[in-house]
Amino acid sequence: MHILDWDNIVGTHCGSVAIRNVINYFGVNYEEEVCFGLGCGLGFFYSKLTNSKPSEVIHLRAPNMEPNFFSTEKKSYSWQLESNPKLAHKKLIEMIKLGFPVFLQTDLYYLKYYDSKIHFPGHVLVCIGFDEKKKIFFVSDTNFNEIQTVAFFDMDQARSSKAEPYPLSYNWFVVKEFYPFKNMNRKIEDSIVMNSQNYIKGQVSERGISSIFSFLEWIENLESWLQLEDSRIVFRFAYQIVAKRGNMGGGFRYIYAEFLKFAEKNSEKIYKMRLSHHMLHIAKSWEKGAHLMKDISVKQNKQDFIELKKTLIKLYSLEYEYHTNVLDTLRN
Repeated sequence: MHILDWDNIVGTHCGSVAIRNVINYFGVNYEEEVCFGLGCGLGFFYSKLTNSKPSEVIHLRAPNMEPNFFSTEKKSYSWQLESNPKLAHKKLIEMIKLGFPVFLQTDLYYLKYYDSKIHFPGHVLVCIGFDEKKKIFFVSDTNFNEIQTVAFFDMDQARSSKAEPYPLSYNWFVVKEFYPFKNMNRKIEDSIVMNSQNYIKGQVSERGISSIFSFLEWIENLESWLQLEDSRIVFRFAYQIVAKRGNMGGGFRYIYAEFLKFAEKNSEKIYKMRLSHHMLHIAKSWEKGAHLMKDISVKQNKQDFIELKKTLIKLYSLEYEYHTNVLDTLRN
């Protein structure tokens, strides 16, 4: 049996908690919201699924946050993919034997400690140990104080799930050392600019395109949600994505507002722009929209739908204003 000396930290979101745990393993402690912000975590996906329920989904986090956090001018990180199950298993074992925690993307449907009835591919955890006799891995996962175990067979399924909208190919990456950022002020400002640039320009990933224009496409197509066969499920799941599922509410906008408060303490430029105030306004509007979607999932009230669309149109304007302001003010 091999298991790393691990001080487990719990928190809000799988990816930012995973980052925090890994850097803590290397003796560095940044708060979760700082990990999220420095990883450029804000985004928006809109996906139409062909063989799954709910049949249409949204997701409000950007792709590649975890490797983004660790990437510097000297070294770039990215999710590594594997096509060979045996090789994927072997590499994971080897990294842990060498003393390195490993980031994994999984479908939590196959993680039995969740007992999930719905596929949710892309869930990030950190593998920190294994027992070859018992054929289990030890993992650190967002909300669990105790280290969880996953059978080798279940981990193989979780890492190779082809569930929509994000099919997996044993996605993983490893960080072998980490030191505190030397110029935190520069890292903060660069991360804020990069996140806004990615959101306006768009980021292509295996999940689809994350961008503010994907948000606009969803708004323009929203009326069709009322006609979907699984309409109530679609609205309910969207409510959960925005308000419940590992994001501090507000579709990750509250956690990003906390990062911006930290940024304002470290950067005079950011402080003068009052970005956290703007982001809190955005987060509250997302929260309002989420609860309208919850009501629609129960009552299918036309007035609630009209109010939802008005709220989302206003939200689009608020987000566009925020991100263009960042780029106009900070990019140069």
